[in-house]
Amino acid sequence: MVLEKSFSLRLPEPPEHLLMPERVFAGKPPFGELTRQDTSLEGYLVAEAPLFGEIHFPFHSRIHPEGHAAHLEALPLPDPPAFWAELEGFGEVVAGGIDYRLTLRIHATLPQGEKWGGRALGRLAEAAFERNVERVLARLAQV
Repeated sequence: MVLEKSFSLRLPEPPEHLLMPERVFAGKPPFGELTRQDTSLEGYLVAEAPLFGEIHFPFHSRIHPEGHAAHLEALPLPDPPAFWAELEGFGEVVAGGIDYRLTLRIHATLPQGEKWGGRALGRLAEAAFERNVERVLARLAQV
């Protein structure tokens, strides 16, 4: 299953924070840990899902500075786990802060049931999972 959400944010951050997303987003839901080394950004998103509990979605991105703007490229994980994410987008310094246009793709491999009851339960779990992830992503747009 892949869930994708694109959104725009305008945050009242100083221009020098454009290339420091770990300072802008760290500790704000749904972000867990964020680390940046040069232009490499790694971290994970956190979501609560029924039947699964707290799930971490690791991601890896690269920042490409372009003057007063920056492009964020999603990079593949070398050995992706059952739950992972891709984060990409564009940030730009504007009057009063930084504008971000981001796309987040959540990848989840859910277990499949072998009999009709297990498959039905799997579909219910998938629907609940999708609703919860959508709720967490909507919170990010309220940062």
